[in-house]
Amino acid sequence: MPVVQTILFEGVEVDIATRKSMFIHPIHRVMASEFPAYASVTALTSIFDAPAGTYQCRHHLLSDDRKQVIVSMQHEPIQLDVAGGGLGFQSTFENVKLAAPCRLWIRTEVLPVGKNADPSLKPFDVVLRVEGVKSGTPRLKLQA
Repeated sequence: MPVVQTILFEGVEVDIATRKSMFIHPIHRVMASEFPAYASVTALTSIFDAPAGTYQCRHHLLSDDRKQVIVSMQHEPIQLDVAGGGLGFQSTFENVKLAAPCRLWIRTEVLPVGKNADPSLKPFDVVLRVEGVKSGTPRLKLQA
């Protein structure tokens, strides 16, 4: 049975020497000192132990109630030639306007394209919390 995992990152940089992507800071929330704020989020979806076949991935950035699609990205199909192998898909949502504290959702859909691909893969959502922070020096209340 294939394993599908999506992790959110603050950003992606490219190593000049190797030309490989370097994912910066895995995140599960965005902190903003004032609103509106703008954020960029990268979703990396990995598929492990998949049967041979062709797979396609879609990432949707959804509103707090999960009813409105804010941005949607679809990847070109990738052929997996060997059973038990793995694939990776990356989407970057740039300059997403954050009007107020809320929850945003990243929905991942892995779609089998080839006849040998696993049709049982279900869409799933990963939450991204958007929180406001008060500016100034934090006060600590310590007791001995």
